[in-house]
Amino acid sequence: MLHTRRLMKMRRHRVFLICTVGLCVISFLHYYKALHYVSLLRELSAPYPNIKSFIMVTGFFWKEGSTPLSSTSPRQEGPLLVYRMSDGKPRAGEGLVLDTGQEPEAPQPWKRPEDPQRRSSGPTEVHKGGLIAWQPSSPTNQKPDPQRDSAVRVAVNKFMPRHASTPELLESLGDLHRHTHILQNDRTPYFVRTKAGALCFRQGTEVAPPKDETLKVRPSLAAIGQRRILQKPDESQTSAKSVEESGAAQGKPKRGKRLVKCVCRPGWHGPYCGVPTMVYHSNLPTKERLTPREMPRRVINAINVNHEFDLLHVRFRELIRAVDLFIVCESNFTAYGERRPLRFLHLLLNGTYDYVRHKILYVFLDHFPEGGRQDGWIADDYLRTFLTRDGMARIAGSRPDDVFLINDADEIPAQEGVLFLKLFDGWTEPFAIHMRKSLYGFFWKQLGSLEVVSGCTVGMLRDVYDNDGIRLRRREYYTMQGFRKYENDTGHILVQWSIGSPFHFAGWHCSWCFTPEGIHFKLISAQNGDFPRWGDYEDKRDLNYIRELIQTGGWFDGSVQEYPPSDPKEHMYAPKYMLDNYDHYRYLLENPYAKQFKLGGA
Repeated sequence: MLHTRRLMKMRRHRVFLICTVGLCVISFLHYYKALHYVSLLRELSAPYPNIKSFIMVTGFFWKEGSTPLSSTSPRQEGPLLVYRMSDGKPRAGEGLVLDTGQEPEAPQPWKRPEDPQRRSSGPTEVHKGGLIAWQPSSPTNQKPDPQRDSAVRVAVNKFMPRHASTPELLESLGDLHRHTHILQNDRTPYFVRTKAGALCFRQGTEVAPPKDETLKVRPSLAAIGQRRILQKPDESQTSAKSVEESGAAQGKPKRGKRLVKCVCRPGWHGPYCGVPTMVYHSNLPTKERLTPREMPRRVINAINVNHEFDLLHVRFRELIRAVDLFIVCESNFTAYGERRPLRFLHLLLNGTYDYVRHKILYVFLDHFPEGGRQDGWIADDYLRTFLTRDGMARIAGSRPDDVFLINDADEIPAQEGVLFLKLFDGWTEPFAIHMRKSLYGFFWKQLGSLEVVSGCTVGMLRDVYDNDGIRLRRREYYTMQGFRKYENDTGHILVQWSIGSPFHFAGWHCSWCFTPEGIHFKLISAQNGDFPRWGDYEDKRDLNYIRELIQTGGWFDGSVQEYPPSDPKEHMYAPKYMLDNYDHYRYLLENPYAKQFKLGGA
């Protein structure tokens, strides 16, 4: 009897041991598959190893509930990290209730099937499971007094004209915010085949002029025309690379075959000369698997706009060749709940954006989420949720492998990185962007870069993030319920990577980049969730005080950080369109108050 019990106990232990070994084998196989996408040796040898990628891989097996790993906040700005500065910035287009003489009704195109029944009138209720709001400790703040601010608002009215909110403008809106956009295939010949048979990216390939023309005249700067893109390659690396390539070609010659390759311009890499330096020096783990597409992806760029109209022009000019559709969301209320004019709609209708009008899908937010006035993060999150769901529901003809890119209005990606996403297969998702940080203007360059999770494919946006832009920006994909099914359906393991690096910028983030009047408007428009809310303090709204901040690079708490030297001639100082129109953007390219001035004058 005792012997039988011992045998049964041993059998149970043996079964348990076999099951444990089986689980370990399955886990190892999945981990080994992940290693094909994330090279640990390459990460360790990189000059700026992406430690987060290791945490991500281990997160496949060990999770602490559903809490996402902490990452660089896409909205941290200002001089000190003790404040979440960018969280306090008024989000572009954050506003919220249209007074049309009747109770507004929440638009239905993007409504989730599982959402609770919404009320037919009044403010729209926020689905508590869909938005994650940060609940800060709320200090007692001084509330703004409209009468006290009336004198300063005279200057702001110059910045935001009265006619932008007239009933005629609202009537002219019509059904513009309900139009459907049909995505068309991009037939642009981005690649060219050389006489030798090589397939080369036009923008990144050096083309030799005809022999008879080379003797006539030197090419002008305008003829060279191509922007000095990205980082100048190290001469030693370039020479070593050419020697290595030529040596490899000479070492294994094939009889009867010519060496076929593209000659890359500075700033471009790869066998097709289509990989920009910002991708070449990124932590993309699949660089050796990149291949050009036969049909380019369509790129959708979603943004919210408040009053960043100069930067909006720069975005359109920078990305008009790479982006197929801009989804622009505007509201007639600020994130604080106060009325604001539909200035972007006015500019859209008067022809200001006619050069890009065919690529703009206008989204109008006409309601305010319940609780948004008490907790500004509800309104802040809901803004991007509405932008994404309403905009994507009105797009016809999209494909799962198209690219979705969401930015704040003060975040401008570089054209080359977006073109790479459009034209190549083999990169993983989601992707972030390393941006050059600056404050008040490009002249106050901040240390490091701002790394913002910005995009993925349309299929991942739909299946993993539930068409919610705020989840893409704030949630780690492996905390989402649908990510494993999406991996199985597509056959690709999701690995987050970043375009650029802290030393190779892939875009620009210009925080609080306005005139003093524009900064004042931003202060009074900020949502009620980021504390201290500087717009609640009268002295912080004084225009002379704001001019002094721009002059010194100081912050509203009285601190002044150290800035590295910067020069408009340096690489990636500002977008090309700004430098080409220097006089118009001079107030952002040069410190307008660099010289001593009297605060009473100016």
